[in-house]
Amino acid sequence: MFLFRPKTIFRFNILVIFGFTVFAVVIVANAAAIMFQQRDTWNKIKERYIQDSIPLIPERGRILDEDGNLIISSLPSYRLRIDFVYINEDNQRDAEKVRNKREELWKKHIDEVCEGLNKIYPDVSAKTFKKRIQEALKKKNRNFRLYNGRTSYTQYNKLLKLPIFCLGKKYSGLFFEKVELQSPDGKSTIERKNIFGDIGRSTFGLVKESYKDGKQIVVKNGLEKKYDSALGGKPGIGRKETNRKGDVITKILAPPEPGMDVQTTINTEMLDICEDALKTMLTRHRLPAGWAVLMETKTGDIKAIVNLVRNNKSNGEIEYFETSASHPNNPTPNHALCRLMEPGSIFKTVVITAMLHDKRATVNDSVIAYKSKRVIYDGRPVTDLVYRDNGTGKYSMGEVLKYSSNIGMVQYIKKAYGKDPRNFIKTLDHFGLRQCHKIIDEEEKPKITTPDDVKIWSRSSLNSLSRGYATEMTALSILNFYNTIANGGKQMQPRLVKAILNKGEVVEEFPTKVINEQMISKEVVDDVTELLVNVVHGKDGTGASAKSSLMKVAGKTGTANLVNPKTKSYEDYGKMMSFCGFFPADDPQYTLIVQTIYENHQDDRSADNKAKLGGGSVSGKVFKEIAERIMARRLTKPIEDAKDSKKAHAPIVKNGNINEAEYVLSEMGMNGASGDRSTDWGEIETDKESKYSYTPQKTDINTVPDLTGMGAKDALYLLQRRKLKVIVNGYGTVRQQSMPPGSRYTPGETITLTLEN
Repeated sequence: MFLFRPKTIFRFNILVIFGFTVFAVVIVANAAAIMFQQRDTWNKIKERYIQDSIPLIPERGRILDEDGNLIISSLPSYRLRIDFVYINEDNQRDAEKVRNKREELWKKHIDEVCEGLNKIYPDVSAKTFKKRIQEALKKKNRNFRLYNGRTSYTQYNKLLKLPIFCLGKKYSGLFFEKVELQSPDGKSTIERKNIFGDIGRSTFGLVKESYKDGKQIVVKNGLEKKYDSALGGKPGIGRKETNRKGDVITKILAPPEPGMDVQTTINTEMLDICEDALKTMLTRHRLPAGWAVLMETKTGDIKAIVNLVRNNKSNGEIEYFETSASHPNNPTPNHALCRLMEPGSIFKTVVITAMLHDKRATVNDSVIAYKSKRVIYDGRPVTDLVYRDNGTGKYSMGEVLKYSSNIGMVQYIKKAYGKDPRNFIKTLDHFGLRQCHKIIDEEEKPKITTPDDVKIWSRSSLNSLSRGYATEMTALSILNFYNTIANGGKQMQPRLVKAILNKGEVVEEFPTKVINEQMISKEVVDDVTELLVNVVHGKDGTGASAKSSLMKVAGKTGTANLVNPKTKSYEDYGKMMSFCGFFPADDPQYTLIVQTIYENHQDDRSADNKAKLGGGSVSGKVFKEIAERIMARRLTKPIEDAKDSKKAHAPIVKNGNINEAEYVLSEMGMNGASGDRSTDWGEIETDKESKYSYTPQKTDINTVPDLTGMGAKDALYLLQRRKLKVIVNGYGTVRQQSMPPGSRYTPGETITLTLEN
């Protein structure tokens, strides 16, 4: 055995310890250098080669109309490429077979494919497509850019129907890159598009993004907010890597789940009618704002909501947009659902219904008709604009409503509820007038002054309530009450969303809902309906402007003074002009409220002209136009009834999308199509022999198209593709356009279209 001396062992241990210490110091020093001195370098390398847990943004769901047609969508865009070489490392024989098949397909169908590509991308000729594709085939290009611009979702789907491309990626070699919008810090952003422009935007909602301190802030409102959990989908998880060739690739660890669709009750044609009628009246009188809500009587379904606010342009012109939270002169993103205002005389219908319901009055009762037009009640003056002498010195209940007499209403309410105003408030609650339906999260709850509000209730408060003051209501609250009258006393829950859909299948349904099967007796409903018809059709009725020769209309006007938001007093600040009613009165189908705002400080018109603005002269006329156009669209018959068995029919076809026109004509039995089909847009002419021919119209994306003879739908589509703002006046076909055909434009410019029948 070999023995060490103690001193030798000690020295050996010292050397070992020293060696390990030096080794440890070197490791720590290198680690410190990497952590501090080389930190940025290694972080860049990490970012270049790998990023873990990257959120993959799901495609947001769509908002649809009552028939499931698209209103709002994220509508992605793509960059398309073709790999002309097929590789199958596991099966070389299969790869060779596919490559031979590809070459055969391209030789056979290249002309047909290029003509199809030209129709999808009119700015590139079929000849150019053919030349570029043949060169790429020859070079066996593995990353051929099919089209230099972005491809829309619609264009992408059309392309997949072309020869070769319809056979799938294996034979076409087509692959795509989804184009993500990028914020300044490089993060993906959300882009939502309303195919009808900004119409209905305040109700459908916005998804607005901003970035603060590198963090994304997303603000939502309207339906986008209320149904965000369904629309938003679920993010996926990805892993971004850089391969040996330097290409950045994203490996999907957990795929994102796309959002579901929200199907609304909105009818887009009715929405367009309401917006057009309201915008025309606002423009005529240069009013700052207006809104309208259309409800289907039997179901409570909201068919249209329009909220418009004025914008003064630098050149002195005015235009109207859907309201938004960021718009000047606009206290709310949605007037109809979120703006609480004193309703004025349209509330008189509520008061009279309450008295009849509680049997505190009858339609045969009468009150004094004061000639002075100004009477003091409970220390405060009450005035009427006009006095009509009927020879009796009294007004019946019908006359008080027809003439909208404030003095008469105060007398009625004092007799009915002067001793117990709480009973009146109880009846209003029975009517659901303090209920918030939460159509959208931002919807406001109505307010009614009650005797329990000791700080603001006074002996004149009941008098104020009789004529629509001392209460703040939304347009929806008043509309739903009138709808109950129209519906025979049955109160429906207002409905804006029908269902949540996932890939076309119903996930959650929101059926129509009855709040109160008989909120008001049939006898009271009949009495009130007769009174409201008399307001419109009776002699000297304030609602005469809403009178239609086509049907009976029931409704009530209202002109309420506005409160100055700074001084909290009326002081001739302005007025809200309203009309609320239903049509046809003998078989109600729809209930409609129209409200417009007038502000004195924004207008220099004469006192006489100001006095002419009122609920009947402004909102009543809008009501009439909407009602007549809504009912006219219902007067349709089967197309077979329009055919003449003895004479050939030659329908007149609007200019526009040839594909859509061709489909309708073929359904009508027309045949013998001829003409140049190099584009989807143009003119179709028909003859007496049931034949039709095409005259194409080239639509250069960089110039203003010729819209003459087109309907609003096709014209809006072409203009919105060019990111032009559109103002439409009238209805029918385009007769005039403010920007001449073929002229250059700047995205964001406004073009005005004049339509006539």
